[in-house]
Amino acid sequence: MAIPFSAFSQETAKEKISRGVQLHDQGKYREAIAVYEEVVAEDDKNWEAYYEMCLSYVSLNEFDNTIKYADIVIDSDSDMVPKGYYIKGVALDYSGKHKEAIKVFKKGIKEAPQFHSLYYSLAIVECRLEEYDEAENYLQEGLQQNPLHGSSHLLLGKLNYEERTKSLLALYNFLIIEPTGKRANEALTLIKKHHSLGVEFKDDNKVNITLNSLAVDSEFGGAEAILSMSQALRKGEEYADKSDFEFFADNTKSFFMVLGELKENKKKKGFWWDYYVDFFYDLAKNEEMYETFMYYIHQDIQNTQVELWLQDNPEKVDAFLDWVTNYKRA
Repeated sequence: MAIPFSAFSQETAKEKISRGVQLHDQGKYREAIAVYEEVVAEDDKNWEAYYEMCLSYVSLNEFDNTIKYADIVIDSDSDMVPKGYYIKGVALDYSGKHKEAIKVFKKGIKEAPQFHSLYYSLAIVECRLEEYDEAENYLQEGLQQNPLHGSSHLLLGKLNYEERTKSLLALYNFLIIEPTGKRANEALTLIKKHHSLGVEFKDDNKVNITLNSLAVDSEFGGAEAILSMSQALRKGEEYADKSDFEFFADNTKSFFMVLGELKENKKKKGFWWDYYVDFFYDLAKNEEMYETFMYYIHQDIQNTQVELWLQDNPEKVDAFLDWVTNYKRA
């Protein structure tokens, strides 16, 4: 019995969805939707196709259609439900219905507390409404679910820009996750601005250090004072033969060490101490991991020393990334 050739060439639902995603990525949203419609016409319980359809509709700013199909995903009782809440909330947010979006994201978190994208999306909407404390709380909760979500660290660093230590900790963590590209360059620039805050070099080789009284009195005051005073040593004999990279590495390590010692001695508690300070203190105490960290977060700058080290030490980079991935946060 001969088997028709078409039986071998028939496209599966998975292959069709893959083709639809490719069309979407090319900006051909209508064509992508047509492919997804084929899939659900054959199988009205293909929740992935409905979700991908939502993504294409939201890209077309057709938010009513996005919500329509997102509701189908939400009602599916499948593992796609959290994504349904996510895309429905995004559609409501983009259409200006921010309060409704918040309700949807919160409902999604209640049903799927492990789905970190809901926390970040909720934080974004709270920022639009200038509810920055609420946004920060949701970012912190989301990072407890997924410490490797770079955008959450970056936004947390920006929201706390006026609080030097908090901003530094979040930005350093962001660079571990996203060490290259425009956002990485922005984060590294912000970090270096924080390092030099309140330090002014004069023409006569004198240095003026101005410490913000609020910062000095804050829970991180000791670490911030050390950071400023260390920065003021740049033109001293001790660092005359060191590169800017080496100087920055030394100052960063001192900063992490002082924070860790403050926590131990003063019995500090709370998100910033337990989540970030513990992590960076352990990192600073591990010489090999710290060395790799410093080169790794500088890989996008034009620096021969950094480039050569990274080329010569791929196994150390792999070990560092494994250490970060497997680190257990409080």
